[in-house]
Amino acid sequence: MASDYLAMTKKFITTMDKTEHQNLSNTIREVHEKLRKSFHLTQDLNKVWQEHIKEEDLRKKYSQAMMKLATEIWVGKDCRIEWSYRACMNFFYHGGLEKFLAREKKIKELSIIKGKETPGISDDTRQNNFDFSTKRQLKLLDIGSCYNPFSKFSEFSCVAIDLTPATKDVLPCDFLQAEIHMKSNAEVINDSKLTFFEESFDIVVMSLVLEYLPAAEQRAIFCFKAWQLLQLYGLCIIITPDSKSLHHNAPMMKSWKTAFEKIGFKRVKYEKLTHLHCMAFCKMYMTSSVDISSCKSLSDLLYIPQDFKCYADDDLPIERSEEECQSLYEQFSELPNEV
Repeated sequence: MASDYLAMTKKFITTMDKTEHQNLSNTIREVHEKLRKSFHLTQDLNKVWQEHIKEEDLRKKYSQAMMKLATEIWVGKDCRIEWSYRACMNFFYHGGLEKFLAREKKIKELSIIKGKETPGISDDTRQNNFDFSTKRQLKLLDIGSCYNPFSKFSEFSCVAIDLTPATKDVLPCDFLQAEIHMKSNAEVINDSKLTFFEESFDIVVMSLVLEYLPAAEQRAIFCFKAWQLLQLYGLCIIITPDSKSLHHNAPMMKSWKTAFEKIGFKRVKYEKLTHLHCMAFCKMYMTSSVDISSCKSLSDLLYIPQDFKCYADDDLPIERSEEECQSLYEQFSELPNEV
């Protein structure tokens, strides 16, 4: 998805010239390819990630490029943020959650009658504390936030984190290494650093984040930790790039859906935009079939096309034809209008 990833501009460039735009696009692509090539050649995921952590200048360059693309090139057309906002409003404020739970309850009842019970609404005695009668502020965690785009919405109380923040209101955090503490330890732990507790958020957003990670195992860890952090019936928003047609990568999306269900989610909304897959998953269970140590078992499911790319064992730059270079530029040039 390095070439699909950010599919964004062409007719909307107004504040920067084509050369600078190409440079920003290349920065994103090169960081993705560097990570994937290193992992492909070494198969040492921990070493690759630790080396990436040390490359602070490169990560800062990437972060600034992402912020410029989002705020200067996609301005007014960044439909991933608006899509996520509407999905959350419909689910929590406009009856979506209630309808979803009623539907799941009916599906479970019918399954029991037929003698083929399928996973459905959680039987856990604990309940989500969302009050349907009031529109309280929703607690939102934005992972890989870059510049905290959801802070503009008054309905959200945002915690924005990123490996390398582009703005001061985003907290620096390597989410792969972040510990998720039990709620019962909240009063015991007294740490000035960023601390996460299970069941602390109504919403977790991972927008253009999972494809940054070079290995499917890392994506599984991100998704499992998101499940831990969500309250029962909380919403996980996933946005991932894809410039292909609706059905081209349908098997991949089906595979991702299966992975999320194994963790303890159920998909409540999916939409394929011109350059993006947009998904919303509801946390259905308080127990999961996986844990942090077994996330590798989901590696075959949370794949992306670039996982299967072969790299040569050399330091030569990847050569592209002029046609391929123009295609890459255009994919970073146009964010879809449909929202």
